[in-house]
Amino acid sequence: MKRFSTTSLSIFLLCIYCLSAVADIGVTEDINSETNVILEQCNTRIKQVSPKASLSFCSQQLTALDKENYPITAAKLQLTLYDLYLELDNAAAAEQQLIAVKNSTGFIQSTEIQYLWLRKSAAEKLYKKDYVEAKNLFENAFNIAQTAQSDLWLAKSYNDLALTEQYLNHYAKALSYYQKSLAIKEALGNDFYTAITLSNLGLIYKKLEKYTESQRYFELSLEHYLRHTSDNADINTISYMSHLYGNLAEIYNINNEFNKKHFYSDKVISAYNDNLTGNDKLSALINLATIHINANEFAPAQAVAESLSEYLPRQDHSFHDVIYYLKAQIANHQKDVTQAITFIENAMDYSDTKQDSLQKMSIYQYASELYYDNGRPYESLVYLKRYQVLHEALLEKKYSENIKVIQSDIENERVQRALAEEQIINQQKSQEIDKLLNLILSITSISLLVGFVVSFYIYRKRKAQQHLMTIIESHKQQLFLLSNDDTTEHEESEQQPDTSPQSPSELTASFAELLVTTMLDCINIWEKSTKTNKVELADRSQIWTISIDSGRLRTRSLDKYLHVKKLPDNPRWRNVVKTCHFILSECNLSNDDRTLLTSHLDRIMQVIKSESLGIT
Repeated sequence: MKRFSTTSLSIFLLCIYCLSAVADIGVTEDINSETNVILEQCNTRIKQVSPKASLSFCSQQLTALDKENYPITAAKLQLTLYDLYLELDNAAAAEQQLIAVKNSTGFIQSTEIQYLWLRKSAAEKLYKKDYVEAKNLFENAFNIAQTAQSDLWLAKSYNDLALTEQYLNHYAKALSYYQKSLAIKEALGNDFYTAITLSNLGLIYKKLEKYTESQRYFELSLEHYLRHTSDNADINTISYMSHLYGNLAEIYNINNEFNKKHFYSDKVISAYNDNLTGNDKLSALINLATIHINANEFAPAQAVAESLSEYLPRQDHSFHDVIYYLKAQIANHQKDVTQAITFIENAMDYSDTKQDSLQKMSIYQYASELYYDNGRPYESLVYLKRYQVLHEALLEKKYSENIKVIQSDIENERVQRALAEEQIINQQKSQEIDKLLNLILSITSISLLVGFVVSFYIYRKRKAQQHLMTIIESHKQQLFLLSNDDTTEHEESEQQPDTSPQSPSELTASFAELLVTTMLDCINIWEKSTKTNKVELADRSQIWTISIDSGRLRTRSLDKYLHVKKLPDNPRWRNVVKTCHFILSECNLSNDDRTLLTSHLDRIMQVIKSESLGIT
């Protein structure tokens, strides 16, 4: 028995109802930030809450809007309400919104409003099987897209024209339009719109019984939907994906991949809920019934069929043939032959008014089998021949050279785009690698330069440290020699009378000032570098005596060298020199302090030498 194949009309209607997000061209209305916020809030509600809640919110926004000053914004809101009324199964209210937009100032001012109105009106005609009028309206919208030079509008219009040609069974034209739509959408990088066209390609290949190609396009469509939903929270996308799950379940069943078929069947069942309305709910019910029948689960299929029966008296949809076909299968399983034949005849009556040859084939084939199994071979042969005529026409189109060429072109273009994208990615990676290499070279060069500077600095510091250590050692030796000279001189003075020449300090007052200045600088530098006082200096150097006066430590001998008037008549200049050498050898001094003390030493030694030469 031929399995039921759902039509793509519901998918098409969902595609049509998707709001366009393109900037208007040639608009005279000054759309300020406030009106933009109104539209964004309405569109955000549609993505996040139910159609009923969205309708209430957007209606309030339209009521509060100053329509005279903002006619284009008002028209956009009315078109949004049209979509919501359709989802809520209120065709009369939806039609009123379309009429209001057509008669509005916004329609005259804005080419975007004209474009959107034409597409929605064409979708309505297509839904009512008025394919010729639908094609005319879609072509008018296409002309606006061409004039506006909008890539997104062109991509949508090519998809619209492809759907129309598909319903007219002009598969070569349909594939050609899909090819152009897909090329633009992939160039735009819009995953959502790309997924819609890929899904439609899967549907057309399923009609042509090219199930391998159909499966591949359905799988590609799912990849783009998943990529879109990973970055966008949009409940409407879930409706699109639920239809795709149904198509995937059907195609996996045809291709004998039953694990995947069951997986996506469960996806369809889990996607169905009571919040669905209008065409979404009807399509979901049809998918559920089909899945249950294909799995020989006729009890749940019967429950779904009862819900579908509510749609049979209504004329605002085009699924009567599908519903009767499903009910015929269920009745036949229940051995109610008379009811099954009545249902299949009703299905054929509705199917004969439509252009969907694939659906007709399924119904004719099932009718032939049903009549044959119940002893009516003549009727069985009549419907078998009808099936064969349609199938031969389908095979002719399936193996048409035009279709093969277009199919090849679509694949070549997709491969070329993939190669171009890969080349761009490789170039970007190459540029990133070059940048990284340049960065590494720069860092290496800077590191080498810094290393050289640091090495040179360390070398200079070591040389300076070595030089300082040499100087300190020299001062220690000078201190040692001066201490020995003092000892020797003291011993000799005790044995012999004092016949030595006068001290230079007795000869010049400037020398006295030099000694005092030197000692004052010694005390200051000592206190600054050691954070101690002159008593500590006297104690550690053992050059100056320390006495106790009234319980306090005193350095009376050192204090005499801090004032010129207190300086002894015969000053011990060696003690001053030794103090300088001690501080230079013991303390961690700054370059300025070390230079100052060294200069004092040099001046003192110059005076001593000059006096010695004068005496000699």
